[in-house]
Amino acid sequence: MKQYLLAVCICLLLASCAKEQKETTIKKVNDTIVVTKAPPKTIKETVLQNNVINPKYSPESLYGIWTLDNNGPHADFKLTKKSFYVVDYDGNGNMPYTLKYDTLTVMYTDYKSIGVIKKVVKDTMVINWDNTSDVVYITWKG
Repeated sequence: MKQYLLAVCICLLLASCAKEQKETTIKKVNDTIVVTKAPPKTIKETVLQNNVINPKYSPESLYGIWTLDNNGPHADFKLTKKSFYVVDYDGNGNMPYTLKYDTLTVMYTDYKSIGVIKKVVKDTMVINWDNTSDVVYITWKG
């Protein structure tokens, strides 16, 4: 019985080591062992393309360059068919998004932000981001 239990434990140990090797790379460099973990997946990898599903507002009325203040130094974001582009973002400002009815979900590199579009009239759009207060955007005139 002890031999059977020992064989099962060894099999389990080997199986767990085999799984871990997929996530870890071990390399010997001049008598030094370097262990490298696989990089973590970012949230962007889960979104392959932008989706517009049964929009409440015409997507064309949402597409454009939007700002909180036309007297400011730059716009806040640009919404196009291809991306939600964050102006003045560190690194690549193009963020994938999904527009489902009145809900705009933007997939940032390390988190997602959900905005409910409350109103779109000519050059004004009102969005409630992440259940906070409403934000009024106007078309960038810059």
